[in-house]
Amino acid sequence: MKQLLVLTIIFMAAPTLWAAKSKSSEKQSGFERSINAVVRSKYFYKTNKFEIGATAGMMPYDSVVNHLLVGGKATWHFSDHFGWEIADIQYGVPSITADIKDKVTTKHLTNVQFSQISFLATSNFLISPIYGKVRFFGNQVLYFDIYAVLGAGFANTKTIKLSDPTGISLVESTVRSGMEPAFDFGIGLKVFTSDFLGLVIDLRDYVTFAEVYSAKKPRSNFSVFAGLSFFLPAF
Repeated sequence: MKQLLVLTIIFMAAPTLWAAKSKSSEKQSGFERSINAVVRSKYFYKTNKFEIGATAGMMPYDSVVNHLLVGGKATWHFSDHFGWEIADIQYGVPSITADIKDKVTTKHLTNVQFSQISFLATSNFLISPIYGKVRFFGNQVLYFDIYAVLGAGFANTKTIKLSDPTGISLVESTVRSGMEPAFDFGIGLKVFTSDFLGLVIDLRDYVTFAEVYSAKKPRSNFSVFAGLSFFLPAF
């Protein structure tokens, strides 16, 4: 008799529970269908979200100047896959490498020129075509987002001249300095640690047009960044 009563209660409650579950799933899947989502149950949908970030980086392939960069980014996501990086601002802390100083001194060179970057400001179109989640360590889920950027702006550059004809005293002088046009492109990986905070690795190339040896031509400044990203308001 008790078993029959339990089965009757379950049978009567099942339609209600199923309807509630179906309604919730329909709402979730309906939103995900509207944005063509591939991964279900994401918690970092970015549509109409404002993002700010803080980064620090360097230019690893410059053998003449050690460029350290510190700055930040402000981005508006007008959909889950597309956004506008309103501003990417970077302040440079350049220093001449010991290697180039030694070469100028030992070889008695009189006119070695190169450019330094002290400031960068660009605005970029952003696309996030790849996103997903990975489960590891039991129930731990790692959410990630891969993006690409393309844009333009300007850079404050300085042309430096080194000379040491006697091999005794190295002379450093500034040939020119000023703002120059620049454009940039790159890719990045964002790993979400919560619904409002992410860790960022950004690979970007800033192409500048500094004048060296009285000639202007595009110069690559490949940069590697790491930083934090915050979504306001929390998504």
